[in-house]
Amino acid sequence: MTTVITVENRKGGVAKTTTALTLGVGLARHSQESGGGNVLIIDMDPQGDAARGLGLEPEGQCISHVLLGDGSVQQLRENVIWADRSESGGPNRPNLYVLPATDQLSEAKEDILTEIALLAARSMRTRRSGEGRHLVNLLEDKLGLAKEAFDFIIIDCPPTLDMLQQAIHQFADYAIVPVKVDYHGASATGRHTKNIIDDQAAGIEISIFAIVPTFVQANLRLTRSMMDQLTQMYGKKTIAMPIPHTVRVAEAPASGGLTVIEYQPDSPAAIAYQDLIDRVYAQLQGDD
Repeated sequence: MTTVITVENRKGGVAKTTTALTLGVGLARHSQESGGGNVLIIDMDPQGDAARGLGLEPEGQCISHVLLGDGSVQQLRENVIWADRSESGGPNRPNLYVLPATDQLSEAKEDILTEIALLAARSMRTRRSGEGRHLVNLLEDKLGLAKEAFDFIIIDCPPTLDMLQQAIHQFADYAIVPVKVDYHGASATGRHTKNIIDDQAAGIEISIFAIVPTFVQANLRLTRSMMDQLTQMYGKKTIAMPIPHTVRVAEAPASGGLTVIEYQPDSPAAIAYQDLIDRVYAQLQGDD
């Protein structure tokens, strides 16, 4: 059974892509060691940082082709990049794949939203409400076959989900929400998680798996105050081990497209991320 996890927060600069890539690499390792299947990272941000962060360069591949296509296996294969780079001296990732995003995704969103607006207008005229749900099921329609090929799918979300929010949540099982531990970060996270709760109330079956504190400086009084606030808001079990503020996280992708667990696995940040990875793998494999 495939598990789909979004990494999301409407606040930018909270380490969403770093968290998504590290989680993807870590889950792929677990799956490989246990004889399991493959892991797919889907980039939904037109900036396209997911592929570059792993040292990969799209050669025409983009999720936009899939979202505007027919949802076929062939179309999915043509746009997915294999993340293993062992033959060129890079990291060994035999069961990790990336569906990248490029600037074309921005144009594709406009085309998709135009199509949905036409369907919504037609739905209002004909009162056929089924057409109005086309957008909600967009990812299910276009990426449903990916669930047959991958054990885990990680979606790296942009700060603004716009009208794709419900489609992403409809496709996913869980959300992981990184939050920069400062006043503005905690406030924005509260507004963002309300969006998830609202979608739950609308009948979409997604739940918050973890809140991940990032850029944490434990010696600051403000940090301790914000951590207490997050614990009160979400409960102790939902708060993941804090990711400490360290240059090692930023150095990793610049050192040949690595994640921190590949670059310096004994660093405090890598240990904290590994704890999140182990927790996700153990709990969700148990659910299966």
